[in-house]
Amino acid sequence: MYSFQTVLSKIQLAKTTDFGDLFNDSIVLFKKVWLQGLQLQLFSFLIMLPFIISFYGPYLKLALDNSSNGPLDPAVLSQSLIEEFGSSLVWVYVLMLTLSIVSSLMYLGFFRIIKRIELGQSFSVTDFFYFFQKSFIGKAFVFLLVYVGIAIAAILLCLLPILYAIIPLMFMLPIFAYNPNLSITEVVKVGFALGNKKWGIAFLTLVLNGILIYVVSLVTFGLGSLFFSCFLYLPQYIIYKNVIGFESPESEPQSVDL
Repeated sequence: MYSFQTVLSKIQLAKTTDFGDLFNDSIVLFKKVWLQGLQLQLFSFLIMLPFIISFYGPYLKLALDNSSNGPLDPAVLSQSLIEEFGSSLVWVYVLMLTLSIVSSLMYLGFFRIIKRIELGQSFSVTDFFYFFQKSFIGKAFVFLLVYVGIAIAAILLCLLPILYAIIPLMFMLPIFAYNPNLSITEVVKVGFALGNKKWGIAFLTLVLNGILIYVVSLVTFGLGSLFFSCFLYLPQYIIYKNVIGFESPESEPQSVDL
């Protein structure tokens, strides 16, 4: 793991990234990690299943109850949902946020697995839960709250801010995963520094890969997204690796400080 100033220096000295090389490297890497990407999607689905049931359960119940009275009016149904389940819906959104953060912890573990596969090191399914360890989970949870806060703030500021912020936010995940020694403030600063440096190529890759996965999902009736969704995360890993890189030999921190 590098120090904060070392990481910033590497970003400042970064060379231009070629789109063709980035795409080809992503395909090569995808062939190595697609199975772990599939496992990640399945784990995430199982984690989000309670939210899906909690969110759609009341709506489905009201829809079935009101269907006997003729055609459903969406406005009336929404009003009935608020009146009958309004207080509990707050807890549904709290549950959604919590489960999203838990799922994101697994994405941090996925970046760790990608690195280990590329370096030819051993790994296991438990590496998905690496950041659930007592020594990491507190800081990781706070980091993800900050991450969500930045995303919400950008959304509230309308289209252009979120289009800009989405790239630094993308890079914050591998930055934290590979540098848990950095403070949360430093992770955010590095994320924006790397995002600013590589915004154009990262945004273009995100859009084109998103379109590609969307087409694959349509053709395969949604099944393809389970296999190819992880492809979206590979360019940011490759950019991180080429710009910042990893120390060798690898050293794993035993604890982190807020």
